Amino acid sequence: FRRLLPKCALYLMANKDYAANFEAFLAGRDTSRPFFFWYGATEPHQNYEIGGWKKAGKKLSDALVPGCLPDIPEIRGEFLDYGLEIEHFDRHLGRMVVALDKAGLLENTLIVVTGDHGNPMPRSKCNLYDSGTRVPLAVRWPGKVPAGRTLDDFVNLADLAPTFLDVAGLERNPIPR
Repeated sequence: FRRLLPKCALYLMANKDYAANFEAFLAGRDTSRPFFFWYGATEPHQNYEIGGWKKAGKKLSDALVPGCLPDIPEIRGEFLDYGLEIEHFDRHLGRMVVALDKAGLLENTLIVVTGDHGNPMPRSKCNLYDSGTRVPLAVRWPGKVPAGRTLDDFVNLADLAPTFLDVAGLERNPIPR
């Protein structure tokens, strides 16, 4: 990214307290330059604690199981454990949004939140079934992207890189043939 975004500060996280890492980045950045921050969490991926849903006070009846999978307690528990990881990700993202707001940057910051593949269950992750191709994509950019808009379009995440270059005011160089 440094080659592609030479005028932007760049920081890739290594700390598991993602939000604290972001807050430290904001505090230490060169405020005269735009910034690019990549929140690349390892959650939610399948190294989560099996049965964590019990400690969190969840109930098997809370789980939503897709029709392509057997609706049994083990599958319901797996989805609840997966959901705990998503909640963890969301808590950190929420803290990052608050940090942007406190810094007076929220209304002028493009926020893109996405996943890299479908859920980690059979017929999903890395498959072309609906549950494997449906990944979250949320965009917040006040004044540029209308709030509350929902699209069902098929999106290719490779389109994000040229979008980021456009936002940064950098020229896109076509791939030589």
